[in-house]
Amino acid sequence: MFVSVLNDRSFSMQVRDVNSTSGDGWRKVWGKEAAAINQLAAVNQGRNSLILEAVRTNDWSDYHQFQAKQHPAWYDNVGGVMKQNKLYYGNLIDVQNRSLKEAVQSGDEMEIERRKARMDELITDFKNAPGEVPHVIAFITDPALAEAHGIPKPSSDWYNSPYNNALAASQGRFEDKYWYENPYFADHPNEMAFALEAVQELRPDIAKIAASINKGAYERNVASSSFNAKPVEPSIIEEAKGDDQLESVGIVEKASVALAEATAVKVEQFARQFSTANLATELFAKKERTETPTSLDALRDRLNQKAAERKYNIV
Repeated sequence: MFVSVLNDRSFSMQVRDVNSTSGDGWRKVWGKEAAAINQLAAVNQGRNSLILEAVRTNDWSDYHQFQAKQHPAWYDNVGGVMKQNKLYYGNLIDVQNRSLKEAVQSGDEMEIERRKARMDELITDFKNAPGEVPHVIAFITDPALAEAHGIPKPSSDWYNSPYNNALAASQGRFEDKYWYENPYFADHPNEMAFALEAVQELRPDIAKIAASINKGAYERNVASSSFNAKPVEPSIIEEAKGDDQLESVGIVEKASVALAEATAVKVEQFARQFSTANLATELFAKKERTETPTSLDALRDRLNQKAAERKYNIV
């Protein structure tokens, strides 16, 4: 029997209590309620668990494997071990450079020295990190700083690569995705079904999207793999399009059946698509696909607007 990590009473989320008379009260939620409010709550819980384990064992390898799937642009595979690359440290250098400038403006000598020392540490980490030299604002705007540390300019190959975009630098991702396309769900497909069920049961305002996700999410995620989860029949989706209330029975049950029928081998093949060793290569080599817009696509896009807006506030 599947039990979501969100049912563990050691996990909880703090949310606004709309029934609070003070107007600023908070309450704890977990389980389905947490998944309905934040569909990526299981992802956050998985990350937090790995952090606690890493602190306990002083071994961060599993954490970095997890993070490399969430932020593939920030990691390189070095001998089978995922290492934070120069793009990752370049981002930190730019943040620290702004912090250092603020200290200089304040005139606080002790703080200037402290932040300068931290900058030097990050530059050392940057030089030792794998990957090509990226566009780092601190080095571009201050050539003397780059020269002092022997940092060359980025090559034209880097500027022509998928790494050269704002999303890769700021979030470590090569492309924008919806919450249900998170690679965590490739390793934990039952958590995906649990999130869909939670939305169906507790979020009638966005329930219709559960039908659209169930119909197409797995198909989109595994287009090049041999994993085939059975989608809901088109008739049920069409019913969801026309009705104001999504039928509570059918969508989730059929998603659960599809997951149950997927063999362990197929799930492994599905997860292998998101292997950190091959993810960046697969993304770069992915061919453009021509998709014919349908009324369902338009409905899904419309209903997903809020989900897209929430996505970066959640993770």
